[in-house]
Amino acid sequence: MKYGGLNESELQKVELEMILSETVAGIAMVSPHPEGVKLEYTNEGFFDLFGYTRDEYETLPQEVRLNLFHYNDFMNILSRINTDYKPGEIQNFECRCNKKNGEVAWALFSVRKPHNAKEGEQRFICNIVDITEMKNLQMKIQEEKERYELIEEISDDIMFNYDVASDVLECSPKILRTLRTATRVEDAIEYITYGNVFDHRDIPLFIEAVSNALSGKRINIFDARIINQRNDIVWHRIKFATIFDADGNAVRFIGTISDIDKEKKEKSRLIAQAETDQLTGFLNKVSTGLKINELIKEYPNEPGTMFLIDVDDFKLLNDTYGHHEGDIFLREFTSKLALAFRSTDILGRVGGEEFIIFVNGLGDVKELVEEKAKEIEKICHSVKLEKAADKVMSCSIGISIYPETGMDYNDLFEKADEAMYYVKKHGKNGYAFAE
Repeated sequence: MKYGGLNESELQKVELEMILSETVAGIAMVSPHPEGVKLEYTNEGFFDLFGYTRDEYETLPQEVRLNLFHYNDFMNILSRINTDYKPGEIQNFECRCNKKNGEVAWALFSVRKPHNAKEGEQRFICNIVDITEMKNLQMKIQEEKERYELIEEISDDIMFNYDVASDVLECSPKILRTLRTATRVEDAIEYITYGNVFDHRDIPLFIEAVSNALSGKRINIFDARIINQRNDIVWHRIKFATIFDADGNAVRFIGTISDIDKEKKEKSRLIAQAETDQLTGFLNKVSTGLKINELIKEYPNEPGTMFLIDVDDFKLLNDTYGHHEGDIFLREFTSKLALAFRSTDILGRVGGEEFIIFVNGLGDVKELVEEKAKEIEKICHSVKLEKAADKVMSCSIGISIYPETGMDYNDLFEKADEAMYYVKKHGKNGYAFAE
């Protein structure tokens, strides 16, 4: 018994004929001919490719037989069979065929010159396989690729493709114009996590999105600050879809990176505008309370100091010199206050002439708190009026300490307000601590 089966020489003629006639692929032996190509042998599969029977082919007019192949492809066939190849040498090429029903089929030709061919003999054995479905799929994929490239070209977004198994990230060329990342990145997760790609504050968002995708979440979106070529921090929106295999395992991420910096900055501007007192630039009353409570919640174990400042006789200033003069005073007063405190301190306007400054870190060290209160008084005294240059303005300050005299904004404000009114009743122009 032969495990590899019999070869041609061991087959009976009837068996060999049966195999050749039932072979799905077309088989032909061809040679050059003045009219183009001479078919010396063909099996049934050859005619099946064109949709004809052998008998139908014999009755076809010559112009039809000559047009069974696309003209350009037929010229290629003629060129190849008129080339003097070595015996046994194989040539592969694709060819379009015109079928009986008017459709166009694609065929793969594998052409070999017989090993026993004599010198100068031009005879070739052809194996012909119908690859129409595969070719149509290739063309569809190519169309999709071209469509993808066109969308990519006209889009402002950076497109990317991440392969989970190989940990390779591939991005569209647009990434080279803005970000400091190559179009192909190996060991991508490690590179992005520890490289200078995202602002360090947004690395947890990146890790969370990847974890969610690997855990089965199909669509993932997050906003992050990315460091560009000029070392600027620019807001981007990363959106990607997860492709899963038959077992539900994530195998690929496909997505876009969109520049949303203008959108973010405009949103921040609008939020700041909504939170800010337009005259002084300080936070408004509502935002002041919210920010102080947020700070206390974020640093519950860190002492804080609230200064509630009321400008003395401000109504008299407005009534005597006009509201314009009052506005000028408030702008200069608050500008100097802002310079005297840190950017992390909270400065708010909670009334017409009432202001709050909340400072973290001074705690209950009374000497430091008193120094700041005296500094506020000096700033108020230093502001000169245009219409009354000799007039010296003053303020009354109530001071409350977190957590000693209050656990939140409302408690601290109430206690500071009591202390401030104590100063008002006792001659103004001073400060007092809440009890």
